[in-house]
Amino acid sequence: MNTRHLLSIALLGAVIGFGSCQKEPSTSSLRDEYLVYTAYDQKADFQAISTYYIPDSILLIGPGAVDDAGNKVAKYWKDQDALALIGAVVAELDARGYTRIADPEERQTADVGLQLSYVEETTYFVGYNDPYWWGYYPYYWDPGYWGSWWGGWYYPFRTYYGYTTGSLLQEMVDLTAEESSDRKLPVIWNSYISGLLHGNNAINIDEAVEAIDQAFEQSPYLKK
Repeated sequence: MNTRHLLSIALLGAVIGFGSCQKEPSTSSLRDEYLVYTAYDQKADFQAISTYYIPDSILLIGPGAVDDAGNKVAKYWKDQDALALIGAVVAELDARGYTRIADPEERQTADVGLQLSYVEETTYFVGYNDPYWWGYYPYYWDPGYWGSWWGGWYYPFRTYYGYTTGSLLQEMVDLTAEESSDRKLPVIWNSYISGLLHGNNAINIDEAVEAIDQAFEQSPYLKK
C-alpha cells in the first residue's frame, strides 16, 4: 500500500468523526494528496445485489450550462477521460460479482444504479436533514432519471460534507425499493474523493482511477 493510500485510510476515521458533530479535520497539509471517504447503509444487503446500471457520462457540478431561455440545464462529461473513470467503476463492480445492464432503456430493471458527479467549480455543503443539492439545482441528477414516482433522495446513513472543486462523487441508489410519490430513493453507498486537481490532466485521471480503486478497497461489503 503506498503512502497516498495510507493517508486516505488514516483520514477516514477523522472524517467519520466529523460526521458525528466534530469539526472537520484540516486537510491543508494534504493538498497534494487525495482523500477517499466512503459511507454506506449498514442495513443494505449488498450480497443480494445482482445487477447494476451506470450512465455513460459524468455529471459536472458547477455553474452549469444555460439554454436559450436562460434556464440552467445539465452539463455532462463524456470524453475519453470520463469513460476511463466510468470504466474503473465498472471493472470494480464486475470483479465483485455484479452484472452490468448496458441498455439505458432497461436501467430501471437493475438492482442498483451508479451515478458519478465531478465538482467542476464552487463548494457545495450537504447536510443530513437538508435537501441534497438536487433540491436546489434541478439540472443535476434527478430521482426521475431512475423512476417516475420518486419523491426525492434519502440517505439512511448520517452525512454532512463539504464538496470542493476537484471532487469526484460516486453514489449507489437502491432501485429495488418500493417506488411511490411519497417515498424517497435510497442512496445506500457513496464515496467522496477530493484533491484531484493538478496542472497535468493525465495525473488527474490517473489519480482519479487510483482513488476509485481505493474507494472500493475500503468498501469490502460491496461483493456479490
